[in-house]
Amino acid sequence: MKPLAIITGYGPGLGHALDERFEQGGYQSIGIARSSGHFQADLTDSKQTHTVINEIIKQHGKPKVVIHNAAELIRGKFLELEANDFERAWRNSVLTAINISQAVIPFMREHKTSTLILTGATASTRGGVGFSPFSSAKFALRGLAQSLAREFQPQGVHIVHPVIDGIIWSELSRQRFPTLQEENCLKSESLANIYWDLAHQTPSAWTHELDIRPQSETF
Repeated sequence: MKPLAIITGYGPGLGHALDERFEQGGYQSIGIARSSGHFQADLTDSKQTHTVINEIIKQHGKPKVVIHNAAELIRGKFLELEANDFERAWRNSVLTAINISQAVIPFMREHKTSTLILTGATASTRGGVGFSPFSSAKFALRGLAQSLAREFQPQGVHIVHPVIDGIIWSELSRQRFPTLQEENCLKSESLANIYWDLAHQTPSAWTHELDIRPQSETF
């Protein structure tokens, strides 16, 4: 049986690129999203999350790599935002990560080594004007990743928190930012190659966090 890679927040762009990269590398790759992907589930719901993971494992075996990309970009002027905006951002970035981690880690520990990647963003380390819901959620995700790394890396589960510092070139990003130029963006295929490398590091030299940005990005 091929090793299994699970990708959450699956969709066009990075999700598809990761799917292709791991399939090329000999994996069975499975995408999960709320309304698309190979399996559908609302990962803010713990019961749904465990149900879909158990069904995937029943069909394809225990995951060797899990990549969590689920998030929702919520932004706006702070005094015009409501508490629900912050709760939605947290639920989609952090609660989903909690649910998926609790569902997969017990099975991932059964491998000699495995990798869980929780995708971060610029907002994980720097709160910008108008990004208070998204940034507060991404800061929380970063803290979760650090705690999981300290608890589970000694048990063989490599926890990685890549900080994606820039905009990924996609149809959605072009719609959201009409003046966006491709040369100033991250390419999904390039990111997928980095994720592949992270998932195949030897235990003597594991990366927990790294920042990734296009050459033109200021920081």
